[in-house]
Amino acid sequence: MPLRAHNILALLTQIGSDLKAEKNPDESQAFQQLVATEIQWAEVFRHIDAISDFALRHKLRTIELDYTVAYVRAQMQQVLPRASNDVYALERTSYLTGLFSNASNLWDEYCAALDMLEVDLRDALEARQLTPRRVKGRLGDLELVREILGCMNMVIFEKTGLTGEEGAINRVESHSAQLVLCERVPGIPLSLAVIYLITGSRLGFPLYGVNTPGRFLLKWLYNDLEIFIDVFDKGSLVTRENLEMLIAANLSGYSSRLLDPAPFEIMARRSLANLMALAVRFDDNDRARKLEALSRGLFGF
Repeated sequence: MPLRAHNILALLTQIGSDLKAEKNPDESQAFQQLVATEIQWAEVFRHIDAISDFALRHKLRTIELDYTVAYVRAQMQQVLPRASNDVYALERTSYLTGLFSNASNLWDEYCAALDMLEVDLRDALEARQLTPRRVKGRLGDLELVREILGCMNMVIFEKTGLTGEEGAINRVESHSAQLVLCERVPGIPLSLAVIYLITGSRLGFPLYGVNTPGRFLLKWLYNDLEIFIDVFDKGSLVTRENLEMLIAANLSGYSSRLLDPAPFEIMARRSLANLMALAVRFDDNDRARKLEALSRGLFGF
């Protein structure tokens, strides 16, 4: 049963009292109860904005990051036991890490935007007779796969208008797949790859993330056919040989495991690492410490 508005206000009032008594949010029983209700921060913020006591309202606004960290931790712990290639898990974890770019992001809006993109992709593929149903058993045909990826690239990058941009790594909103999709902010390789991967996997195509050093990639893997996709370059194709040379030139040692499919947990961990690095870059050490503690608690490193 949803928490009633007066109960939310009572919890917020108690949290304010605990903060006034110099308790950390994690030491506040009311704060823990609020997190346990699984109310999205956007809803909590709406109630905070309605509080007439300015001092209380201001104090509660200072715990946005604490609430977001606690909410993400609780939600991630429910998702992480799922299978490593679970599409819903990737959708959910990418939404959750995106809350650190904008805590007011809404899950329903993200799902609706993904649904709309999936419909556009299905329509474009159907027009060219390239839907999984029509090409079943031929997903190892290189020329056919080039056609499929070309169609996906057209819809995602030309029709929908998603794009990457050098320097986007330094803007927190570009790390959120939801903001990249819904607000059309320029993306980084990982946020763009997540959108491409989710919709491609929903359609039934054998797409996987690849946790390549320097730039996150995707790959199409079906039997003996392996094609690497650089979504930051509008879906251009990359050969394994070129990737191996690039990695070897930038790392002291190369391992073929670097090009293996990456489960959704690795993508979530990389997203948090990117956000930590951004916080450090802008001397926001408190944010960096809290994100590091979250990552260690969830993933052990």
